[in-house]
Amino acid sequence: MIRNYRNPIRKKKPVTTVTTPCPGTAAAAVSPRSGVAQSVRDVAMCRFFANFITGGARTGYMTYLLPLIGNPRNSAVNAAVNAVSMAALSNIRLSPRTMLKAQREYTTALREINLALQDPTLCKRDDTLAAVDLLGLFEVMTCSDDLFMDRWIKHMEGAAQLIEVRGSDQLTRQEGLDLFTQLRPQISLCRIYQERHSPMALRHLTEKVQQHRDPKYRILDQLGLVVIRVTNLCADVKSKSIRDPAEIIRTAMSIDAELISLMISAPPPWRYKTIKVPVVDGRPIISAVWGDSYHVYQSLAATNTWNNYRSARIVIQELILDTLKDLDGSVQNGFGCPQADLLENQCRQTMTQMGQDICASVPFSLGWELEQVTEFDAHGLEVTGVASPPLTSRTASTEACMTPENEASRTPSTTPGSTRSASMQSLLACRPASFDITGAGGLSLMWPLLVAANSGVASDDLRGWIIGCLEKIGHGMGINQPLSMARLLKDRMRSRAWLTPGYGTPSPGV
Repeated sequence: MIRNYRNPIRKKKPVTTVTTPCPGTAAAAVSPRSGVAQSVRDVAMCRFFANFITGGARTGYMTYLLPLIGNPRNSAVNAAVNAVSMAALSNIRLSPRTMLKAQREYTTALREINLALQDPTLCKRDDTLAAVDLLGLFEVMTCSDDLFMDRWIKHMEGAAQLIEVRGSDQLTRQEGLDLFTQLRPQISLCRIYQERHSPMALRHLTEKVQQHRDPKYRILDQLGLVVIRVTNLCADVKSKSIRDPAEIIRTAMSIDAELISLMISAPPPWRYKTIKVPVVDGRPIISAVWGDSYHVYQSLAATNTWNNYRSARIVIQELILDTLKDLDGSVQNGFGCPQADLLENQCRQTMTQMGQDICASVPFSLGWELEQVTEFDAHGLEVTGVASPPLTSRTASTEACMTPENEASRTPSTTPGSTRSASMQSLLACRPASFDITGAGGLSLMWPLLVAANSGVASDDLRGWIIGCLEKIGHGMGINQPLSMARLLKDRMRSRAWLTPGYGTPSPGV
């Protein structure tokens, strides 16, 4: 600028406009003067790929979209991806114009899905179910009022119905298996939230899917079956199918013991390492870690599995504590019941530990690497620590894209005979920049963090720390739901307050 000012008569070179396939987060803000011109859709799509599909061990959990995106016949899933990606970009840039485009794509996707649902063949296709899943993600991205939870639940209910219609054939295809694995915990969460029984088809398919799953990944289905039992117990208590407090506690403790037994015998790829953080004057030297330690996992799938386990155990302890209040004879003539008091203390200790463990998973899930990082070999054994800058995110290109939960994290374009467009190849090369929160990690943390903060034993300091994490996820990733969760915690409301009184009223479409 100074040279141009001092030499106004200097001949300027013409600016050549080029299209860069993958800008990353830095190039997204480059002005036209720099010679880079990109559409909002391209920038949004690249961010989506980098955060949810190709970004490495913490992100590649939606790779089932790879063979679906770009196919002209999959208009619903293409529109849904555009809606989700542009909604996230709009939230980050505070751009109403981009959000308007996202809403239009959402409407297009919803229209295409409703047309597919009327066709007995189209409704069973992978792209239809994937589009429904993405519409649910859109509600998470654009959460702005109390009705968003109702809309998200309706999308999950629609997904559950499609999974039932698709039958066991979906488990024989990699994309179908990945979609089922992705949607099952969301459907279970939806039913626990409503205190309704799990769909029978979900349990049947979970039992059957183990025939098609690699044995070292069957822990996903084993945990899924136990979580279904938790879901059904909550529904039985709500509907008063089980009334005897002693029977409720006995069943809950049996499920809790099954959860413990399952995770104690977890295969090596699912184990994690606890790293101690230096403490000065009784407090850790960095604020990105709650307490004096954090966890290093071998994949985001392992992190999610452990947090699902912890959340389920917290729900069980809450159920036991609520039931203890109804026990006849717990307090008689001023005398307490020592067994009830002992069980209550045990439940509170378990809830506290599970909440702390969920918080300990935050640094890994969000890509915050501390100075000493423990790595694992193929057998899950600890290797040497690797130094990296404090509180930064290692470039995802240094991390493997394969995760236990989704073997499709491989890049299919490398298989013989496969062809991909130049734009798809460039999207596959997208990587999140340093200091960026990885999409899948933040997305999977929201509900476990809310469960931990709302457990009833969480201190004000812990709730404040979790509120900060949720706000970081929301602002860093362009997702509104964690911001709404943070407001919920600030108002000291319980999570069930999100379910509006009018939920359950019939509405058209998915």
